[in-house]
Amino acid sequence: MNESLTWSLTLLSSLYDSGVRHAVISPGSRSTPLTLAASIHPGIQKKVVLDERSAAFIALGIGKSTGFPAVLICTSGTAVTNYYPAVIEAKESGVPLIVLSADRPPNLRNLGSSQTIDQLKIFGNQTVFFHEAGEPSGEKSDLKRIAYAGKQAIDFSIDRGGAAHINLAFRKPLEPDVDFFNQEKERLSKFSFDTEPERFSNACEITPNQKILDFIEASGKPLIIAGPANPAHALTQQIDSISNHLNAPVLAEPGSQVSNEQKNRINHFDLFTRDREIRKSLQPDLILRFGDQPFSSSLLWMLEEWNDIPVIHLSARKSPQDHAISVSHTIYCQKIDSINLDRIQPKTEIDWLEKWRRYQQKAGSILQRRVRKTDSLTDGHIFSYFSEQLLNDWNVMLSNSLPARDMLTFGHVHPNQFVNRGAAGIDGILSTAIGIHFSSNIPTCCLIGDLAFLHDSNALYTLQQVEDRPFVVIVVNNQGGNIFKMLPVYRNEKKAAPGEIFQSYFETPQKTDISHLAKASGIHYQKIDSLSSLNKVKLDEFEEATIIECVTDRQASMNLRIGLLTS
Repeated sequence: MNESLTWSLTLLSSLYDSGVRHAVISPGSRSTPLTLAASIHPGIQKKVVLDERSAAFIALGIGKSTGFPAVLICTSGTAVTNYYPAVIEAKESGVPLIVLSADRPPNLRNLGSSQTIDQLKIFGNQTVFFHEAGEPSGEKSDLKRIAYAGKQAIDFSIDRGGAAHINLAFRKPLEPDVDFFNQEKERLSKFSFDTEPERFSNACEITPNQKILDFIEASGKPLIIAGPANPAHALTQQIDSISNHLNAPVLAEPGSQVSNEQKNRINHFDLFTRDREIRKSLQPDLILRFGDQPFSSSLLWMLEEWNDIPVIHLSARKSPQDHAISVSHTIYCQKIDSINLDRIQPKTEIDWLEKWRRYQQKAGSILQRRVRKTDSLTDGHIFSYFSEQLLNDWNVMLSNSLPARDMLTFGHVHPNQFVNRGAAGIDGILSTAIGIHFSSNIPTCCLIGDLAFLHDSNALYTLQQVEDRPFVVIVVNNQGGNIFKMLPVYRNEKKAAPGEIFQSYFETPQKTDISHLAKASGIHYQKIDSLSSLNKVKLDEFEEATIIECVTDRQASMNLRIGLLTS
């Protein structure tokens, strides 16, 4: 049906004009018009991903990396429901995403017709925009409306941060005439589709109100905390400018995008700020928070313990990000904006930054000594060793739950580190990394636990298609959910579950042979099970998609981790 193709091309062209450059398509029948339209649009890069849940997280990774939404295309029925976890993560972490779901026409609904479910607002309040497009029409006013729906979807998705959903009903026949299809393909081929989208139109200079300026100018012990931030939201330049102006220490989490050139950044703060007496000696009189809600326990403790200290939150997106309910003032700005503090004469104490650096140096020495003294291969060795190789020229996707924390404890915070800390699930981690890889021009490394890897093993179908640049998956195989050993259900005798219950219901050790998964997917595989074999791995030598399974001693890993965090 020619109207269906015209309808779909009008929508996709509108999305392209507003910044879309990627489409992730899952095979299906009812979505034929959308799929054919995407297939002949020269300006949109296409990836075909069988599993819709994996496809959605790949699109999430593209939006996270670029700041522009990727388009998801699927058929009707349960296909669209598999997008739900990624839709939730998109909203919680402010990542733009566009869902185009094909649907049965109204005359087939509520009749028990095959592959027909209620798709209207199927994501509830988890999307930032929803439009029921209805059936295709060739009327000029209707085509104008569907084009405008595309623009609305982009605007809402980027400005509010989250997924926009357009539901499109198609009646059979779904396929256009061959002559019309070829005609449209030829017509599109004559256009130029090589322009890069622009995220911002102009920069602003923001001058905080007088009360905020008074707080900053009066501060003798200012502290900067940088939580997770997608590259499109990261206020890296503002952090550099303000920290240099105030000579304030910077505590940056993985995923914060804080630059390596940030000279005031304090490494290993997670190791010494867990001590109550040290926290007391390092108590600031002003906190400047950047990015989303921090996730590391030490920062959460500090924000809750110092609840009476003024907190100024600088953010590029309007979303509640205040776990401790401690933010007293908020400044909204975009990454290209500047914060004018020229009128402020800093009163920062002379030894304030040096005090933090002394604790940093001591913690770093203890860390190196304890890691060297541990003979068996631990999770800590993995993050300590590989973080030195993963600098500015690598994308790094860190899984939940332990990997993001272990990078903070044992490794280094670098730019181009990514985390899914919106809803903080273990689903879709590998797929998110693949999306980041597709939309960038540098190699990618995904550091992931064994359970999270198995949870997203369908992504291996797409990983086998990665050929242009190295993509290394480092699977930390510590036999299950090792993070539960840090929780009261294991550590507190009064609350601890019996050993067999803890192991079966919480730790859930697995026996999957990961090498067989890699072989079945045609992906190069390497196994690391000792310190000597670890020290031979050089990531820059890889040229293809590779899975490195690191079999670590889970009890030694936990002993090292707990020993460092309680010393």
